[in-house]
Amino acid sequence: MNKNQHRHLAILLLLAIAGSAHGAEQTVTPDRLASLQKMISPQPDESKWAKVPWETNLKQARERASREDKPLFLWRSGGGDVLGRT
Repeated sequence: MNKNQHRHLAILLLLAIAGSAHGAEQTVTPDRLASLQKMISPQPDESKWAKVPWETNLKQARERASREDKPLFLWRSGGGDVLGRT
């Protein structure tokens, strides 16, 4: 499955769960599906952190922070390989 097929499947699953929670069946039309997909898709400027030029090499990050006279923010989470699980 490609990314869009996964997204559509997730939307349909959520709609089925929501419908069963309310005890009512709902018909999902292609227009309604497109509307819901647009609503739950990432919006412009929603993930500003993704625009940050993150460094993935600690040595290079330290050199850059020193060169630019800026603090260094270090984040490590979840164990596993670096840049793996978070």
